[in-house]
Amino acid sequence: MFAPERSLNRIGTRHYWRWMTPPIVDFLLFYLGLATTLALREPSFLTTDTALGFFPLFVSWIGIMYALGLYDLGLVRNTFSLIKNLLGSSVACLAVGTTYFYLMASHTLKPKTHLLLAVVISHVLILVWRRAWLTALKYNFLDQRFVFLGDPADLSEIEKGLPHHSGNTGLTVVPWQYPGVDMVVADSRWVDWNWEQARPVFLAAIARGVPIVTLEDFYESIFGKVSPHYAGRPSWALKFTLPNNIGPFLHVKRAADIAGSALLLLATAPVLAVAAALIAIMDGRPIFYRQSRAGFLGRPFMVLKFRTMSLGAESIGPFTSAKAHGASITRLGKLLRRYRIDELPQLWNVLVGDMSLVGPRPEWVKEVAVLEKVVPSYHLRHLVKPGITGWAQVKFRATNSVDDSIEKIHYDLFYLKYLSFGLDVSILLKTLKRVLISDSSVVPLPTPTLVPKSNVEHWASDLTSHLKHPRA
Repeated sequence: MFAPERSLNRIGTRHYWRWMTPPIVDFLLFYLGLATTLALREPSFLTTDTALGFFPLFVSWIGIMYALGLYDLGLVRNTFSLIKNLLGSSVACLAVGTTYFYLMASHTLKPKTHLLLAVVISHVLILVWRRAWLTALKYNFLDQRFVFLGDPADLSEIEKGLPHHSGNTGLTVVPWQYPGVDMVVADSRWVDWNWEQARPVFLAAIARGVPIVTLEDFYESIFGKVSPHYAGRPSWALKFTLPNNIGPFLHVKRAADIAGSALLLLATAPVLAVAAALIAIMDGRPIFYRQSRAGFLGRPFMVLKFRTMSLGAESIGPFTSAKAHGASITRLGKLLRRYRIDELPQLWNVLVGDMSLVGPRPEWVKEVAVLEKVVPSYHLRHLVKPGITGWAQVKFRATNSVDDSIEKIHYDLFYLKYLSFGLDVSILLKTLKRVLISDSSVVPLPTPTLVPKSNVEHWASDLTSHLKHPRA
């Protein structure tokens, strides 16, 4: 189960079905499109064996649609965006389907016109169904109303963020009334301090079977990030992060990193060779760019990338704006950055164990020296290996300021808390689309920042202070 899905379960059945219904129906429509195609052209193939043969293909098609954002209701409410994404999905599904059938040479049903018709029919059906689904959501039959027990300042921040996420949530805050309330959201610390005020709502909710969820779970489920103010104590890491660093998962993750990076290095070898040759011809040597980054437990390592800037550009210093860096980026460098080709050499970092395919992005040690002093719980992100892509990369954008880094740590903490194979797969799928989008075009949705409840202790620095790694 993907971590976002696991998090969604905590805020109610309606919210869960709002998220799960589209992929389930899409999967069934793939089969309906196939059945229609076979009924028209090859009725003799309407068998269980045919259905089973298409099952892995249709699962991969759902993955393609997920990667293209077709399960983000906030992105596909606009008809133009829906049609554009479905056109992209149809092309990708056709390409994957053709490859699948030629690899499965023993299958008696060849793609050709059958596959094309199945893709077209199923995607037309999905378009019709999605428009009907989005219209039905306007009648609020899956909306949820919640009572908030917590700091009014937190509620104010949440109410500012909810309208930008309502396409996915359908959540509205209301005073206690029954019927008319679907759940209670409670800040546990506020309840401790205001029990007399909270008790009547708690007792009424329990008596009527209304779910009660914590503010932390609610916040994470809606906004896909963790507030650093709730991760500022050792108990948070002991409960959510450190247990993920033991057990078989990390060994499986490492095996997947080795296999994945090796295969990707082989698959992208022609691209790597062409990029290296072009850099040598157009910009001269060195071809590669090396920089000291903070890795697992803060240990420094040299990250490897294709050089995209003129020599000496690093001397500008940390947290330099994209505009200031723009003059230093070469013409070829802009192209390599646009399609993330400059990141491909980091597959070697993954292969040798400095990085993982998925994890918090490694930061320049000079920036880490600043961020450790100003960002609550910043050291927590060093409890897992850094990655080529990560939750913050697919949910936010590249950072070039302290403010951006403070925002990004919210998403890194979410990844640490929900570290799992499902979340890694989700991030890799989202990365496929993110590669094609320029950072300058990414405008993150506004999300609330919860007010501090107490002074945040920088206890996490103890985990890495013994390393005394040098600052470049």
